Amino acid sequence: MNSRIIFMGTPQIAADVLQALLDKNANVVLVVCQPDRKAGRKGQLHECEVKQLAQKHNIPVFQPERIRKDYGPIEEADADLIVTCAYGQIVPKAVLDAPKQGCVNLHGSILPEYRGAAPIQRAIYDGKTKSGMSLMRMEEGMDTGGVAAIKEIEILDTDNTTTLFEKMGKAAGELLIENLEALLDGSACFEEQNEDMATYAAKISKEEEQIDLTRTDREIFNQIRALSRTPGGYVMANNQKLKLLSVRYLPKETPGIGVFAAPSKKQFAMGGHEGLFLLDEVQPEGKAAMKSADFVNGKGRSLIGKKAGE
Repeated sequence: MNSRIIFMGTPQIAADVLQALLDKNANVVLVVCQPDRKAGRKGQLHECEVKQLAQKHNIPVFQPERIRKDYGPIEEADADLIVTCAYGQIVPKAVLDAPKQGCVNLHGSILPEYRGAAPIQRAIYDGKTKSGMSLMRMEEGMDTGGVAAIKEIEILDTDNTTTLFEKMGKAAGELLIENLEALLDGSACFEEQNEDMATYAAKISKEEEQIDLTRTDREIFNQIRALSRTPGGYVMANNQKLKLLSVRYLPKETPGIGVFAAPSKKQFAMGGHEGLFLLDEVQPEGKAAMKSADFVNGKGRSLIGKKAGE
C-alpha cells in the first residue's frame, strides 16, 4: 500500500487504530500526537501510547504544542489521507486541506449523538445500552462532518469507561480498515448528519467526579462506571476521598444510602436507596488502588457503619 497516510492520535484507543493500520501494512509516513506530559506522583514525563508505538516502528513523530500555529511538517508530508482518533486538539483548516483525500476522524459515538469531548464516558453516565464508532469526514465544526460508516457496540452492566474504550479501539481499527481502500481512492460516501438529532458530550467536570448519592441507584451505578478507572468517582470518608473503581449492584436489603458495610470478610460495600453497591476495588486518598478484601481487612474496617460524607 503506497498511499501516504498521516495518523493523528494520543491515548491507547488511538494506538489501537494505528496498530490496525500497521497490521494492514499501510504507509504511515507521519504520526502526530500531543506533547509529552508529566504524570504520576513523581511527575515524570510520559510518552503517550501512540508515540511509543510509532517509535517502535520507526515512524517520524510530530508533537506540536498548538497545532493551530504549528503544522508545517504535516503540509510537507504530502499525504493522501489524514486519519485522526482522540488526538486532543482542534485541527485547523490548513491541516484539513493538506491531504489529497482529506481528513477523517474516528469518533466514539453513533453520530450525531454525543458530539464533543467525552462521548464514551457520557454514554455510560447516561445509562445507554448501545453506542458505536463513527467514521466521519472532518470539517471545521465540532464532529459535524458527514458519516461514511458506523459500527455499533453493546454496553453491558459489566462495562466501565476503561472496558468500553477497549471495545471502541478494536471497533475503530476494524471500521477504518474496512473502509480504507474507498477512503484512499476517493470513492467513500459520506452522509450528512441530522442536525435536529445532535447532542453534545461535555468533558466530565471536577464536580461530577464526586458521586451524587441523591440520585437513583441506577444513576449512581452509572456514574461510578463512567468514571472508572480514570479519573475515578469518589465519596468522602473520614474527610478523605475514597475512589470507587469497580462496582456491582445487588438489589437486596440496604444499610441506608451511603452507609458502608461488610457483607462478608472479603467484601466492602456501600448502601444504596434500594440495594447494595459491592465495591470490588477502591482507592483511598494518597494510596494505591486495592481490592475490597484488602481494604475491609485494613483501614476500611473503621468505616463500617459510617455514612459517606459524614
